Amino acid sequence: METEKKQTNSQGRQKRRTRSKKQSKANGSAKEKAKKGGSKNSLLPEQNRKPYHSNLPQLPVKKVLEPKETCVLCGEVIDGIASALTHPDGGFCHFDCVLNKIKEQEKFAPSQKVSYIGKGAFAVVNQEEDGSFSFAKRIAWESSEAFAKMKQYVEEIKK
Repeated sequence: METEKKQTNSQGRQKRRTRSKKQSKANGSAKEKAKKGGSKNSLLPEQNRKPYHSNLPQLPVKKVLEPKETCVLCGEVIDGIASALTHPDGGFCHFDCVLNKIKEQEKFAPSQKVSYIGKGAFAVVNQEEDGSFSFAKRIAWESSEAFAKMKQYVEEIKK
């Protein structure tokens, strides 16, 4: 008799569970309501705004033409003026041309190399066996005044 009561109790529970599940589906879940546009009990205003598109014509974009200067050292045209350096005697030079000229002028030990250290300066670098390095010599190629003049020249040509 006890087994019959347990079976009927378990069946009753299952019926109650299925009823509650069915009822919740009939009413709709909170996620479904949020997808449909929220509920009337929400404190936030409805977000049914259309995106704004201006009727004004777009302004034309000015095309920037880089100056086509020639390299003082090799005589070829400099494509990217941003990677060029000013020559001490005047004019512009390719970065690679300046690097090659410094390599020709300086005498290096087998463990030494030339490296650009910024602001128009190069350095002769000693590389140690443990991977560390030190500067043996600093070579100033362009001054800050020459760099400022080059920057001003490029900005004037852009306009």
